[in-house]
Amino acid sequence: MGVIIEFKPKRIIFDSLLDKRYKEYLQSSEWKEKRRLVIQRAEGCCEDCGKYVGNRGEVHHNDYDKLFEESVEDLRYKCADCHEA
Repeated sequence: MGVIIEFKPKRIIFDSLLDKRYKEYLQSSEWKEKRRLVIQRAEGCCEDCGKYVGNRGEVHHNDYDKLFEESVEDLRYKCADCHEA
């Protein structure tokens, strides 16, 4: 049975296979390089509220249309509070 995660305005269904692939992707050198570039672009600051978080922030997908093939422009750097919101 899959887990349903809601993203406004879409709903994405993460089944166990996709969930496993996504977790593996987050450990890949490709993802780590994208994350590094997003943090560098943001200069370590949340791109929503401006709070400095260094490398402790979260890289947020603007949408999941290009999951696994997203560009740096499809990602935003956020503090934990803004990412939760």
